[in-house]
Amino acid sequence: MLDVQVSPSLPRFAFGRYDEVILDGISYRATDCSDDGYILVRTDASDVAESFSHAVLSQRVINGTLEHRRDEFLSQHARRRLRQPTRELSTLSPKTQRKAKNHEALVLAFLELEKEGKVKRTEDATKEALEEIKFRAGKYYSIASEADGGQFARNTRVSPEKVSASRLLKRVAPYSRDGLSALYGQDTQNRRERRIGPDELCLLTLTIRNYLSPERPSIADIVDDVSRAFRAENLRRKALFEQGSAGQGSGQPTSYLVPPSRETIRREINKLDPFEVVAARHGLDAARKKFAPVGTGMTLTRPLERVEMDAWKVDLKTIMSEAGIWSMLDEEEKAAFGLDMGKKTRWFLVAAMCATTRCILAMKLARAESGRAAMQTIDMIVRDKGHWADAVGTLTPWSMSGTPELIVTDAGSGFIDFDTRTAATDLGINIDAGPAGMPEFRGRIERMFGTMAGSFIGRFTGRTFSNTIAKGDYDSDKRAALTSEELSEALVRWVVDVYHRRPHAGLGGETPLNCWTRLVDKYGVAPMPSLERRRKALGTRTKYTVTKTGITILGIRYHSDALARWFMHARDPEVRVRWYSEDLGAIAVELDGVWVEIPSVLTRFRGQRAGVWLRTVREIRAAYAAEAAVSEAIIARTMDHIVALNANAMARQGLFVEDFSEERLKKLDATLMIGFRVEDTPRAATVPTGEDGLGIDLPTRRSPGADHAQPEASSGPDICEATVVDDVYDVPDLDDDWSIGEK
Repeated sequence: MLDVQVSPSLPRFAFGRYDEVILDGISYRATDCSDDGYILVRTDASDVAESFSHAVLSQRVINGTLEHRRDEFLSQHARRRLRQPTRELSTLSPKTQRKAKNHEALVLAFLELEKEGKVKRTEDATKEALEEIKFRAGKYYSIASEADGGQFARNTRVSPEKVSASRLLKRVAPYSRDGLSALYGQDTQNRRERRIGPDELCLLTLTIRNYLSPERPSIADIVDDVSRAFRAENLRRKALFEQGSAGQGSGQPTSYLVPPSRETIRREINKLDPFEVVAARHGLDAARKKFAPVGTGMTLTRPLERVEMDAWKVDLKTIMSEAGIWSMLDEEEKAAFGLDMGKKTRWFLVAAMCATTRCILAMKLARAESGRAAMQTIDMIVRDKGHWADAVGTLTPWSMSGTPELIVTDAGSGFIDFDTRTAATDLGINIDAGPAGMPEFRGRIERMFGTMAGSFIGRFTGRTFSNTIAKGDYDSDKRAALTSEELSEALVRWVVDVYHRRPHAGLGGETPLNCWTRLVDKYGVAPMPSLERRRKALGTRTKYTVTKTGITILGIRYHSDALARWFMHARDPEVRVRWYSEDLGAIAVELDGVWVEIPSVLTRFRGQRAGVWLRTVREIRAAYAAEAAVSEAIIARTMDHIVALNANAMARQGLFVEDFSEERLKKLDATLMIGFRVEDTPRAATVPTGEDGLGIDLPTRRSPGADHAQPEASSGPDICEATVVDDVYDVPDLDDDWSIGEK
């Protein structure tokens, strides 16, 4: 069971007509919705309809057993899937990801120059700007990602070397249409070659240019023009053929052209540049009016239609607390949170806001902008935040969650990080980085930060003024009165109980909470991705060596029949792994190119977070330092004790960005887990012996009052059916003294 606490108000999910909903491996599509729930029909042509209440669907989403695929049955999405990889992008090979990263860096650099008017989509213009394109691409290409394999040094700018102007132009349009996944492509042998020949295509391309005329001919007119052009060309070729056969002139025998179909002509017309079409048929002024940006901004109607995410340097110097939850952290964790520096520190607040309702969907406190902070913020967006609100005692639920359609960020290093972009794409989220230095593209989140600076941060001592003139004689170092845990609690309470319930000018005086509730009831929201998808997209990307005992991470052993069968025939036991800190119950492992979920040997770890487990290890090591292995009963009791004692403190700490990078995982395995082993094999049976010292006595129903009833002699084979034997392998009562499992 997942370690989550749901909000008291249930969300209403949005399942569209062409969406696919997968429950227990069965594919459904929604046909009807009411205040009570959804009617889902199976897509296997059986026409079986089933009803699911909103409460059941919400519980499935929280458990991670519901997968929602937006517009899966839409025709254009089906065609797009033929052009794109069928697997999650983050699970493809490092070589493939490295190529895609190189291509995206060049495309993004090209689009930047295009917006500035420094390059056009022609081969000559692109060749002239190649050096500038390569230099700007280094900004994206130099950010470390899993695909690099550690080949780039930190703080070093590396630009792509081999760049072809023609190939770059071929990638710009697909990227603009389909996003990052278009750069991965597919094997050439899976692509069908065009049936139309080069001569036919050349004549067709010349003829459809007739469509670009002030007379505004229809597509039917162009079809007639193409037909006449092909007829005339074939007559000309026929004459050349006859001349060559008769030995007259210089004509050479040649083949006839095959006229294209009406659908082929229509598709080629639709490929014409839209701006050029309008300019040629209606005039340049009409084209400018149609395609020029509108100053009134975009119109948003649905919750999570557009989410703006940005990082803000907290306008406050905080004093790190050494009480409460911090006393349970070791020096390494204090260093990860910046608590070992012995001085006041600054924090970055990474926040995400629904642009339609102005509700804040996620917040993470980090020491610096990073891809890790961005990915954990995205994880918080899609998840229910009930336990964060309950931990600080808010008066209003924080139930805003779901899968956004689009996330818009700035051009900070954490948001243009390649791993972050692939993770968002795998979760079904489009992510777009706005132009650098232009916060007006993210005006709503920027204004929210301004409101927070004036309404929230200004209430605390220790505020750092933006410039020396505004600061005057104010000494922020001596008046830094807010600890970081208190800052986390204050942020949640201010967002949930103040900001969400305050009338918002951008909503016409409506509060963000009421706007969210109203629009969710009307449109619904897409549920969060399944647990398996979140694990592969957001999990720590690392490698481990498989042994006959499976894979052990942080003292937890993972094994399955599939892994055991693979190990028997594997030449290289090292595998790629996705480890998700929010659920230690399983890991994702790549076996022969296929990602398989490998569960933990002990079911106790299902739904448990890494933070709780690390504190459990420290508690057990302190109490049982001399023991070689600990039993499941000890682990269960210690984890329950820690959760009960520090649940609220750990929930407040959940706003901080946790460092579970590959490097830290390896370091924890090499330091914290030395000499620590979880006993996950069945313990030896402990049973009473018989009165004569031989064998054991088994009580039966016929002698309930006897402590050790003697079994009656019987030669029948069914004596076992009348015998009730105590479960001698039962796990000891947790109220008994703790014991150390023996192997």
